[in-house]
Amino acid sequence: MAAKSKVAHIKRTLVGEIIRAQNMTHAVQALPRWSPQNTINTIHTKHVNQIIELAFMGMVSAWEEFLEASLVRYMTGAEAANGYCPTPKYGRAKDLNHAYEILSNDPDYKRSRDYLKVTEPRGVWRTADFFFAHHPYGALNGKDGLIRHASAIRNRVAHNSEKCKLSFKSTACALLGTKQLTSGYQPGTLLTAPIQRAFPASYVARGLSHFEAFAELYEELAKIIVPD
Repeated sequence: MAAKSKVAHIKRTLVGEIIRAQNMTHAVQALPRWSPQNTINTIHTKHVNQIIELAFMGMVSAWEEFLEASLVRYMTGAEAANGYCPTPKYGRAKDLNHAYEILSNDPDYKRSRDYLKVTEPRGVWRTADFFFAHHPYGALNGKDGLIRHASAIRNRVAHNSEKCKLSFKSTACALLGTKQLTSGYQPGTLLTAPIQRAFPASYVARGLSHFEAFAELYEELAKIIVPD
């Protein structure tokens, strides 16, 4: 009998990406900063923020890849390290390609061409509701606002469109509890700022930055979705 497929490595990949992103931000923040009086072997704050933005963009992408990869594997009956697997309502997909076809409702789905939409957390847990009698994706419920905020920050880093600018402004104002931002306010500035609201009180009490808070949120959710 063939060994059952697993999902533990999917979580390890995400956690590895989170750790690398955190290490990158810590390293660049520790570098001496440029000033008119100190120009040798220094880095400008603008460039520090740009590097942090890129690290955050990679972390959000890794989170979305985790959601997709875990969901399609659970559809095939893959198990977490502790043997957990969601209870299916209608049976299992025979392989990953079949799982993608089912989840996308597209019999011609091609992994090299198409993609599953996992940026909308409600869509993920409601899809899981349809296919599973019991599943862990309900953990996204209640965290969907924060997950959408992370997507808005990532999109602003990646795109300069008016839509992305407006979405980012809305997110920044919501997270900071303000109605207005300073001119030219950038994602890196928000990501390095201490959280003030929206996150769990324990996060706020520890003085985490928005970057650190999102990193912890992703890791905590991943541990629920793919238990040890």
